[in-house]
Formats: sequence, structure tokens, C-alpha cells
Amino acid sequence: MEIIFESTEEFEEDLKTYSEAEQTLILQQLHEYSSCLLQVKGYRERRLHQFYQFDLLGDYASSLYSFIVNYYLRVILTIDDDPLFNRTIITLFRVVDSQVVAKVYQQVGESIYQSFLQSTEFIEVQSNNGTVVAVTG
Repeated sequence: MEIIFESTEEFEEDLKTYSEAEQTLILQQLHEYSSCLLQVKGYRERRLHQFYQFDLLGDYASSLYSFIVNYYLRVILTIDDDPLFNRTIITLFRVVDSQVVAKVYQQVGESIYQSFLQSTEFIEVQSNNGTVVAVTG
């Protein structure tokens, strides 16, 4: 199976903010582990993380992950199989520090899944203790 990497402008811009050594490390780790992530479950569990489960319409499932480069760096990416052409497409969305990865992960997910997300209604409830927001499906 062929693996194809695609990158967004945001990824390219993020990458430029890191030193040459860090850029090399990020790209090396992605290329080195990409085939292992797809074939070996243990690698996938150690190197990929889904911070948030998006409630998508129909039978769609999120393919958004955070790839662990090292203790400090994460790459937010999607892994999508294309069985028609017998290939896997890995789209690189962002490179971020591990301290902000959960927030950026959610932003990327909401952006790319915007038309597939279940609509969520928020109801504001007032009480003597303050305002509480309840989420309904």
C-alpha cells in the first residue's frame, strides 16, 4: 500500500518556526514511523492520540490524530485509507508544542469536520449558585 503525505499551509508555516534540527526530526519521525503506524497496533497506540471524539453524522468516524514526535512536539494529522487506489493519505495540519496540542487539536477537528458535526444545542440555566450551561443533542 502506498503512503502519500499532504500538508496544509498552516503546517508549513508552523514548521518554519522551529529550528532546522527540529524540522529534520519532525519530518524524519513522520517518514520513519508512518508505515509502522499503519501496520503495527503497538506503534499506533504509543505514537498516536485522539484527544477528542467528534460526534459526526451518520457512520463517519474521525481520522484526526496527534502524532507524538517527542516529549515537546506533536503533529496534528489525519490518516485516511483510499481503497480505490490502494493507498493511505496522511494529511499534516499543524505542528505544535505539547502544551497546546489539545486545544489546537479541537480547533482543527471542528474546522475540518464542520459539515459533519452533529448540531449541539446549549441551554443556559440560571440558579442561585450561578449560570450553568447544559448541552443537549
